[in-house]
Amino acid sequence: MLAILCAANCAHAYVDLAPTLVKILSDSQKIALVEVVQLNHEQHTLTLKAVRDLKGKLDSSPIEHDVAASGSSLVTRAIQQWAEPGARGVLFVSRATELLCLGEGWYAVRSSGNGGWKLGADRADLPLAYYGSVSGLADGITRILAGKDAVLTTVQHGANDIASFDLALNRASLPGLIRVQRIRANLTMPAMVFSVSANPAYLIGTGRVGEEDLPSLLAQLKDPDATIRAESADQLRDLGHKADSALDALDHLLNDPAPRVRFSSASTLLCLKPANPKAIEVLAKGLTDPNLTVRRDAAQATGRSGLGAKPLIEKLVPLLKDGNEAVQVSALQAIVLLGPIAASASPMVVPLLDNTNMCIDAADALGRIGPGARPIPKRLVAMLSSDQKAIQLAAVRAMAQIGGKEAHPAVAFLVSKMKGVSETDLYNTMVYLALLGPDAAEAIPAVQNSGLVNPIIPAATVWAIKADSYPWQTSGFIADLSAFGSFDFAAKTYEAYMRELGERLRPLASSLAQSIMDGTASEIPTWGYKLLACAPNESTSKLTAYLGDTNIAVRERAAVAIGYMGPARLPAKDQVAGALNKAATEPERRLLQWCLRRISS
Repeated sequence: MLAILCAANCAHAYVDLAPTLVKILSDSQKIALVEVVQLNHEQHTLTLKAVRDLKGKLDSSPIEHDVAASGSSLVTRAIQQWAEPGARGVLFVSRATELLCLGEGWYAVRSSGNGGWKLGADRADLPLAYYGSVSGLADGITRILAGKDAVLTTVQHGANDIASFDLALNRASLPGLIRVQRIRANLTMPAMVFSVSANPAYLIGTGRVGEEDLPSLLAQLKDPDATIRAESADQLRDLGHKADSALDALDHLLNDPAPRVRFSSASTLLCLKPANPKAIEVLAKGLTDPNLTVRRDAAQATGRSGLGAKPLIEKLVPLLKDGNEAVQVSALQAIVLLGPIAASASPMVVPLLDNTNMCIDAADALGRIGPGARPIPKRLVAMLSSDQKAIQLAAVRAMAQIGGKEAHPAVAFLVSKMKGVSETDLYNTMVYLALLGPDAAEAIPAVQNSGLVNPIIPAATVWAIKADSYPWQTSGFIADLSAFGSFDFAAKTYEAYMRELGERLRPLASSLAQSIMDGTASEIPTWGYKLLACAPNESTSKLTAYLGDTNIAVRERAAVAIGYMGPARLPAKDQVAGALNKAATEPERRLLQWCLRRISS
């Protein structure tokens, strides 16, 4: 959804042209909260009714949209997944176009000239204007039109993240993976997203909610509207351990009469405290419920349950053969979200590569499972020869993430496609080759001669393929920075690669931890410490062991490394607190206090 690795001197792709929500509001003659009445699959028509006018006034007659994909009689996947009777969205009406925000997705329809509305071109830019709950959007619009500020969530495009892999890895349709940010919106906001991206007047921070939202979220868990209760339970998941005060309230909602509320609460509980038998039981019952809507919702919630969902995999997998396609797709997308912990599902996913309507989701599921899906299925390789670019790219994405020598056809395919393509396609190619690692070594000359404006991206890609040295020690690193003139961009680029390569960088990360403590590591940039998170257990174990060393310089090196290594430092909290109680000097005490603040942030 977000053009990856975009920078000041490069094409900004979607971000340059994407409108802010305020631009969409000003272009709309009428805006209303609407509700699904019916989706007719045979006639591919979606019927909506107005629930509440937000700007202007819609007439009371039903609203009908033809929602078949271009050149097809099939209803698009996102709309199928959303359009159950009673589902809500926000409709923006102008003279020749209507936009409908589904919350975590949008679609556009255009006038057919005879009073009807036909599905228009994909608007991949619109989640940069809003991506969140429908109720949050409706409330935000009301505040903005009243001349007040509103806090909105959008796909991340400016918050601490210049380098994003979300477009390359098709995360736009996966709410549990796509990264979001909070912005402050009002009538004075610029019309284009690019002008808002990193402007502190509008950008608040990452995530759907902040710690300051906790009191209101707790209150909303008791709201009489089941949708609001469920959305609040979902949003608490973003706060991680900061939402621990909500555990009792979420546990109470496991008995809620609304299935979606029960599932959202169970999912969040499993993310906050993975060992929760009651939450497992609630979702397990939902996955085997005779009602297809309940099964679908339970599958979606299971996908958002993180590591806590591992006991549910055996009940999730049979839904891949469910008699209802929407349930099948939800189960498949849950496996995409769960990734490696769902490796046992691979044999059931592979046959879905032969289903034209599911092969892209199936490829993404295998890709997210990663090395656990080896050997790469022959059908996945065959998809590289498809006459549909979307299917080819799905195969490349999957093979890049699964890796291994069987992924070589993807390397050859990518190198053959590097000439005469857009900047964005080149960026995506760099991501895939980086993920393929040493198996893509033969592509290094093509990477180095790719013609990208920014030299940092090819250099970072070559480093990621080799992964045999620390990036700040890579030959030509300083020269590349000098040529492009942005240390910050380089930091974000390498951070993104480290985050995505993860396990493959474990040996390098483990050696860095030891080098830091031995005092043999060269000067490390602040962002370089995040490499330690690629071997989280080894890193925290090695570093915390030195917090009690008799040498104060060694203790300080350990505290600095823990403080900068990122979210993986959380298990070190107790050891750092213990070291603080034994601090020998005031400077050491202040350093450990800083480290604790970083761990708790």
